[in-house]
Amino acid sequence: MSEQTPQTVTDARLSHALSCWQHWRCNHDWPTRADIDSDELRLLLPNLYVVEAVDGGRRFRYVLAGATIRNTLHFELSGRYFDELFQGDILERNMAAYHAVIGGRGEYAIQRWEQRGRPVIRFRRLLLPLASDRQCIDGVLGFALYDLLPDHDGKPIDHIHDPVTIVPEQEAILDLNPPA
Repeated sequence: MSEQTPQTVTDARLSHALSCWQHWRCNHDWPTRADIDSDELRLLLPNLYVVEAVDGGRRFRYVLAGATIRNTLHFELSGRYFDELFQGDILERNMAAYHAVIGGRGEYAIQRWEQRGRPVIRFRRLLLPLASDRQCIDGVLGFALYDLLPDHDGKPIDHIHDPVTIVPEQEAILDLNPPA
């Protein structure tokens, strides 16, 4: 992944989400879940999700996931751990990305999921840190925007029995150092 600045968030909706996150942060190290203003994110609520780091990031659990995410993936994420939902490449990439976020970095990525060599979904993702005490990062605010690709047959994506390969198209680590 290449080091880039927040201006690399090329999707206007995700750029808006990043601006909101920076506003909620104010002069604190990190925003909390309570800072999230649903009015500011009205159009992105179906694409929003919150993840908590459990045992310092040994595991990650979805706290909530918007309707677009559930409807695209065809399963409920809320209350479930990554290692209950994912395996292989998806689990490894998610664990690495979320560890980076709880380490104080943001991530903007455009990725394509492929099954049996055919692309099924292209998505844009933004991951941003959250801290329940404003200092120690223990959560992630995420946004996922999906595009079903022409080769997608409309059936649920069975990534457990029919593994998905992630093909990165663009990835940027966002430097989100706390205010001085």
